[in-house]
Amino acid sequence: MLNKFKLSPTDRQYLTLSLPAALEGVCMILLSNVDLIMVGMLGASAIAAVSIFTQPRMMLLTVARSLASVVTLMTAEHYGAGRKQQAATILRQSLVLGAAVMLVLHLAFFAYLPELLLWMGAETGYLRLALDYGWIALAAVYMTSLTAILQALQLGFGETAVVLRTNIQGNVLNVIVNALLIFGLGPFPELGVRGAAIGTLVGTIYTFGHALWQLWQRGIMDKTGFWPDRAYFREFLPLFGSVFSEQGFERIGMVIYTRMVAELGMLPYAIHAICMNFCDFYYCFAGGLGKGSTVMACHAKGAKDMAAWKETLRVSVKWSAMFSLVSFVLTALFREEIFGLYASDASLLPLGGLIMLIVALVSFPEAQQMVCAGILRGSGRSAQVAIYSFLSITVLRPLITAFFLYYLDMGLVGAWIALALDQSLRAACASLLLWRLVKTEQWAPEQV
Repeated sequence: MLNKFKLSPTDRQYLTLSLPAALEGVCMILLSNVDLIMVGMLGASAIAAVSIFTQPRMMLLTVARSLASVVTLMTAEHYGAGRKQQAATILRQSLVLGAAVMLVLHLAFFAYLPELLLWMGAETGYLRLALDYGWIALAAVYMTSLTAILQALQLGFGETAVVLRTNIQGNVLNVIVNALLIFGLGPFPELGVRGAAIGTLVGTIYTFGHALWQLWQRGIMDKTGFWPDRAYFREFLPLFGSVFSEQGFERIGMVIYTRMVAELGMLPYAIHAICMNFCDFYYCFAGGLGKGSTVMACHAKGAKDMAAWKETLRVSVKWSAMFSLVSFVLTALFREEIFGLYASDASLLPLGGLIMLIVALVSFPEAQQMVCAGILRGSGRSAQVAIYSFLSITVLRPLITAFFLYYLDMGLVGAWIALALDQSLRAACASLLLWRLVKTEQWAPEQV
C-alpha cells in the first residue's frame, strides 16, 4: 500500500523545483503585509500615499517580469539541451537590454510622477506624501527589475531554492530598515513614508547585489558578449511579444474588473479586498507550481525528450490537484475564522464567509490553469496562452461580471462567480491545448 505513495524521480524533481518558488510567493506576501502594517501605524494618509504607488509599480514590473519570463524560457531550453554557455550569453544580453529599456521607462515615470499619481486617483491631501515615497521607490523598482532578469537564469537552471533564499534575505532586510527609519528607532531618524521607501530600496539593492555576486562567482557575468545581436532578437522578440501581451491583458482585465467591483460600494468592496488579499496567498503558491512546470517542460523540450515532457505534465497536474484539495479544505472549514482575522465587524461576516467559500472553490481551476499554462509556455506555445488570456481576462471576464452585476443584480457574489468562471475557462483552454499537444507527440514550430 505504501508503494502507491512513493515519490518517483520526476515527483521529487518537480517538488524540488516548485516548492521553493511557491513558498517564495507566500513569504513575499507575508513580508509585504508586515510592511503595510508598519506604514499603517502612521495613519490613513500614509497608507493611501504608499498604496497609490502600487499601480505605477505594477505597470513597470509588467515589462520587467515579461522580459524575465522570456529569459527563463530561453535559458531553460538551452540548459535542457546542454548549452549552458549560450544560456549565459542570453542572460548577459538580456541584462543590457533590460537595463536600458527599464531606465528609459523609469526616467519617464520619474519626470511625470505627480501627473501619473493624480491620474491614478491620488488626492491632493496626500499627494506630497505619495511623491516623497514614490520618487525613492522608483529606484527600488528599477533594482527589482534588474534582479528579476538575473534570477531568470537561476530559475531556468532550476535553482529555485537559491532564488528563495536571496529574496527572503532581501525582504527581511527591507522590513528591518523600515522599522528603523519609519519610526526612528535608536540613533536612526524618523522619516515616515520616506523611511519605508528607503527600506525598500536597501532591500532591493542587497537582493540585486547578492544575485549578481552569485552569478559572477560562477563565471557567468565576467565574459564578453553583453550586446544583443540580430540572432538574439530573432529568438527574443516573438517570445516577448507573447508573454508581454499575456501580462498586459491580465493587467487591463484586472483594472476593469476591480473598478466594477468598487462601484458596489464601500462595504462590498472592503469584503472583496479582504477575500482577494487572502486569495493571493494560494495564487502566488500556485504561481510557483507553474514556474516549476515551465522549467521542466523547457528542459524536456531542449533535450527533445517527449517522454520526460509527458511525465512532467502528469506530475504537474497531479500535484496541483493535491495542493488545491488541501487549500480548498482548509479555506472552506476555517473561512469564517480566516475572514475574522482581517475584519472585526461582525456584520461583514455572512457575506464574507460566502465569498471565502468561492475562494476555496477557485483553488482548483486557479492551480490547473497555472501549471498547464506553464507547460504550454515551456513547450513553445506562449502565443496560445496570450490569445486565450486576452479573450478570457480582457473580454469575457468584464462582460460576465457586468451580466451578473447589472442584469442579474447579484452583487459581490456575482463578481466572484465571474472570477471563478474566468479561471475555469482558462483552465479548460490550457488543458485542451495540452491534450492536442500530447496527441501530436512531436516538437514542432509554434502554431496558433
